Amino acid sequence: MGLWRRMTQGQQDLLVAAVVGVIWFAALNLINGTWLRPHNPAVSVVTGTFLVATIAFARRIPRTMLVIVSVLYPFLYAAVGTGLAAQLGLEIFGQPEISDAALQSEIHLVPLLVVGYLAASAGVRRFTCLFFTMGSLAGLMIGLPTVVAIVLSHVSRDITQYGDRYRSLPRNVASLYSYIDVSLFVFAEALICGMVLLGADTRRRRKSVALLEQRNAELVRLRAVEAERAAVAERTRIARDLHDVISHHVSAVVIRAQAADRVADQRPEVLREAIRWIIASGKEALTAMRETVRVLNTASPQIAGDTGSGGGTAPVPDLADVARMGERLKAVGIDVTMQLPPRQRQLSSATDLTAVRIIQEALTNVMVHAKATAARVTWQSGPQGELLTIDDNGNGGPPPVNVLETARRQESGRGNGLIGMRERATAVGGTLAVAAGPLGGWRVQAWLPPQK
Repeated sequence: MGLWRRMTQGQQDLLVAAVVGVIWFAALNLINGTWLRPHNPAVSVVTGTFLVATIAFARRIPRTMLVIVSVLYPFLYAAVGTGLAAQLGLEIFGQPEISDAALQSEIHLVPLLVVGYLAASAGVRRFTCLFFTMGSLAGLMIGLPTVVAIVLSHVSRDITQYGDRYRSLPRNVASLYSYIDVSLFVFAEALICGMVLLGADTRRRRKSVALLEQRNAELVRLRAVEAERAAVAERTRIARDLHDVISHHVSAVVIRAQAADRVADQRPEVLREAIRWIIASGKEALTAMRETVRVLNTASPQIAGDTGSGGGTAPVPDLADVARMGERLKAVGIDVTMQLPPRQRQLSSATDLTAVRIIQEALTNVMVHAKATAARVTWQSGPQGELLTIDDNGNGGPPPVNVLETARRQESGRGNGLIGMRERATAVGGTLAVAAGPLGGWRVQAWLPPQK
């Protein structure tokens, strides 16, 4: 089987043709001395020769073989089978042992059946295949006796002069009605028609299988691309969640530690107070990180309805946690005022988590980059959605033009804040804008669609 698959189509056809030829002619030789011997073995030789040639070349040159077999096979079959040419003095074909102007055996239809099937399966139009093969059979079974009858009707000598074996040949057109086997002719034409249609159906099924294989390969490729996309999205979501949760806490710890270090010699009590605050903040950061990691380890990477913002898998803080963000900034010297929704508001949706994370990241940027002393957070919630506004009085000047479009992640981690806020807002169908604020620093403003 492995050797067969490594062979080309032409090599396969030649091998099959050789095997069929050996079987055909070996069988003729075996039955030559028995009662199964055909009346005219020469006709079977013609049939076997055309059969082998058809199998060997019909798939590579289907149209050529269709024409050659359909035209030459009936002609040579008639020339060898009737012996009429020899009786008229034409010795080019020799004289057969029996003269017959009809199909001597149904098995002699095989070349026409095979060429019709192979040509149709190779892509030749069905009408063309039917025209040549059915026309060839009609010429063999009807046209040949008609020609014999016309020839003999114009011969001046009596038919008996040619021998007793020619007595059954049709001597005029009227005698054809008793000579031609109409039922066999109809059956043979139907058989050829069926073989052509079977070949056309084989080609259609082969094309369908090839199309299905192509589509399956495309689906496999798309599935691999989708899996890679999901993996990238999941890595981005995990990185964003860890960044949002840890960066805020650690930034506050670092800033508070730096401030305490500057006054440690003059005011030791400030150092001790800072250490206690750092311990508490560190424990809070560890708790938040462990909760995030726990959820990431136990939740499905992409559950139904998860938009990529983490709303389906990440822990959702409440409004008290948002208020503590402001307290954390106050501990490092930034006065934060907050206008939040009512305390009874439950934060449970992806939109709520997105709002909390945007506020958290914006305050982290104020704490780390803005060099601000004051900030203001406003969270307005209504039927039109959620409107978040974070202003600061930092002295870094107004934001660059198209700051969101030019922001890029760097290996150091810088740039993650703006990109992360924009990605979160976009994931839930919202928008994010950065502009100069009324307090003199930056204004980060996000609109998030209403909760569903």
